[in-house]
Amino acid sequence: MRGVYDKKNVEDDSLLSPPLTPIEYTSADSLYHYPKSRKSFIESYSRMVPYLKRKKYASHDRVFALNVYRDLLALDSKKNKIDSKKCTMLNKAVLAPSKKRKLTQSSTKDKQPSCNKRKRVSSVLPSGKDAAIAFDSIDIHSNDIDFYPSGWTPYQGALDAIPVKVTWKGAALCIDSQPLYHKLHPVEATMSSTLRLSPIQYLRCKRTLIMAARTLKHQDISFTKSVAQKLCRVDVNKTSALWTAFGQLGWLDESN
Repeated sequence: MRGVYDKKNVEDDSLLSPPLTPIEYTSADSLYHYPKSRKSFIESYSRMVPYLKRKKYASHDRVFALNVYRDLLALDSKKNKIDSKKCTMLNKAVLAPSKKRKLTQSSTKDKQPSCNKRKRVSSVLPSGKDAAIAFDSIDIHSNDIDFYPSGWTPYQGALDAIPVKVTWKGAALCIDSQPLYHKLHPVEATMSSTLRLSPIQYLRCKRTLIMAARTLKHQDISFTKSVAQKLCRVDVNKTSALWTAFGQLGWLDESN
């Protein structure tokens, strides 16, 4: 006769049919089972991709989330924000660089009068060898009233009223016995002697500079020291000293 079923007497009940009425409660956690190979894969992958873990389970190494769509959407929104900051809207129309450059050039050309071009000093006064020839051939024997044009005769009273002094590194030159010494004012004789110029050289410098000042005055060109140095065939520093002295005396400008 078949014996009564007893669970204690059965070593393996895997082939037995389940009972019609559940007599034991089995938790779902115990049924949720992974093989060891799958567990090791999940653990290694979670260590490789730590930023995919959910914040909710940040303390658990075995639980992580892979949401590619969410991550791509976040990157796309960040990119749109950056692009929106770079873009600017302009209410005014901007001219092309080439057109703008042409407009500015044409406007500046219209403002500059073409008829008021200044002449060069070389086109008005002699230069180089011509200046040396003109300096040596200038008339120094005629009287000042006969030589200078009206309004340009040097006023001799300025020598007594205005203190003029020139200096030179060398000793003064004795010119008392040289030709045309009698045509010099005592102050002029002192300047000529101090600069070691003969009376002839001094008179040539004087008339050359005054006549050049008159010519440039009519052409509306300034009479600078560098221009004066190119007209007299003497040391440039001596010419500069005379140019300064004659300017202080008022001889390089037209008198009223």
